[in-house]
Amino acid sequence: MRLGGWYSAERAEDLPALCERLDAHGLSAIPAPNRIAEMPDDECVAFGQTAGDLGLVIGETGMWENLMTSDPARRAERIERVRTLLRKAELMGCRCVISLVGSGHPSDSMLAPDGSMLTAEGQRAFREVALRIVDGLELEHTCYAIEPWRTSFFYRPEDIRAFLDEVGHANVRLHLDLVNMVGRRDYFDTAGLAERTFALLSDRIAAAHLKDLRWDHEHMQIKWDEVLVGDGVMDYDAYLGGLAALDPDLPCFCEHLATEAEYKENFARLHRAADRIGARFLPRGPADTRKEGRP
Repeated sequence: MRLGGWYSAERAEDLPALCERLDAHGLSAIPAPNRIAEMPDDECVAFGQTAGDLGLVIGETGMWENLMTSDPARRAERIERVRTLLRKAELMGCRCVISLVGSGHPSDSMLAPDGSMLTAEGQRAFREVALRIVDGLELEHTCYAIEPWRTSFFYRPEDIRAFLDEVGHANVRLHLDLVNMVGRRDYFDTAGLAERTFALLSDRIAAAHLKDLRWDHEHMQIKWDEVLVGDGVMDYDAYLGGLAALDPDLPCFCEHLATEAEYKENFARLHRAADRIGARFLPRGPADTRKEGRP
């Protein structure tokens, strides 16, 4: 596994100076530059080459706008934006381009609840979007990876497996975020959720997010908060155990924390959790290029 989060670079010349900070926390995964979509092709190649020479894995970039907007022109524009990111990511050697399923809600928020996205019709509509995204692209190093979210059908392992099988395309995969897959019953058995997920989806996981979840029982209705690893209910023996059995270069990112100090604490806790089960996050070093470990 390759751990990352907080630390990134926008240009190849910034990478060598970044390495000292990464090494201090046992990190070897970075996100793609925020400006990847606007980077010239040769700059994408150079960035990827420099990162590889430094023993870094470029793990992910994302398109965080609503793909299921009801506006056909906006939907087409956003699909093309994901395709552009995939082309640039392929040149850079970035492992995946992420999105959520999205929502047909009038607000055009990709996070908004929308009952149609829980239906078979909603699944069929998003299948068409996913296939349009990867249509005709020759991708060897990167893939389109969908992140689970509870406001769509794409959050239970059984439903995710069925959807990916229905899509039937090698370059449409899962960006695993187990916290985003927790339902009310799973909250009390996150080890069971992890076991079901890895049993069904190990061959489809492109990357992962690492965080934790805690139920705020003082709130009148359901309210779950993301918290530091170890301060919630996520069973990290089960989660890291499943990840450690996959591609040794699998990028795993912490996210959504407010300060560098919180990220540092999360990194330390994750290293201890990995040690506890006899696993490890790899330091900087050459990536394993074997096909069987790919996205």
